[in-house]
Amino acid sequence: MTDMREIVDIRTVDAAIKIGGAAWFVVCLLIGGLLTALRRRGAASLLQGAFLASVGPAVIGLWLLYSWMTRYDPQTGYYGLDKVWVLAVNAALFIVIGAAYGYLGGRLWARHASQEALDATDANRV
Repeated sequence: MTDMREIVDIRTVDAAIKIGGAAWFVVCLLIGGLLTALRRRGAASLLQGAFLASVGPAVIGLWLLYSWMTRYDPQTGYYGLDKVWVLAVNAALFIVIGAAYGYLGGRLWARHASQEALDATDANRV
């Protein structure tokens, strides 16, 4: 009979989140830079790429915070998964950060769309 083990351990998940977040950051910056060059719309495309790229470091930071809050410390007996305040803080962070990203992203894309509409109107006048 074999010992039961976890399918995926915490180190694997930790590495995947860190690598994925860093890769997301680099890919978004590269795509933002490429679109900036192709569209010749410096600020708008670059800001959108930087905004999307910021999701990677944010996920890494939130994962590190979550890992710290839910850690198990055998010396002190601290176990974060059974604490109500840990659940409340995680829920509040999810709501606040998600709403902030949604609001800022919506404003950024709305401004970009209105600028494109103005450019299209100017192009039609010529």
